[in-house]
Amino acid sequence: MTLPPDPQTGLDRSDQPAAGAAPEVVRSEERLVVRTDLRPTRRLRLRKRVVTEEVTHTVTVRREELVVDEEDLTGATATPGTQPDFGDREVEIVLHEERVVTSTRVVPVERVRVRVSTVTDQVEVEEVLRREEIDVQTVPVTELDTEGTRTRTT
Repeated sequence: MTLPPDPQTGLDRSDQPAAGAAPEVVRSEERLVVRTDLRPTRRLRLRKRVVTEEVTHTVTVRREELVVDEEDLTGATATPGTQPDFGDREVEIVLHEERVVTSTRVVPVERVRVRVSTVTDQVEVEEVLRREEIDVQTVPVTELDTEGTRTRTT
């Protein structure tokens, strides 16, 4: 049951007991509610780029060279039954050399992984909380007025 406002003060009397009910007051206090919010702090980008590096290697190469050996045949006797070769004749010899041939190939050398790890810290939170206190005062009563409210003599 809701009581109308006090006629003398105009204040709300909802915390005053109804007729026949035991007087009571509800005491309240603030409680600290602590929680965490997850919010972004940094943005990271992984970027792979190509850099160039000049590399020098020493390689051994071989080549063929023509060596002419001349031999004096004076006084040599011909082999019986053979006729010496006389006239124009051409002999072709192919000389070879090694040349350095370079190429590149891509070879995996390292795997880079990025992980996110969670680190736990202790943070102290300090806050001022309010609470209600109830004081009980004894008021001397001299007489009861006609409405049932108590009046005090001063």
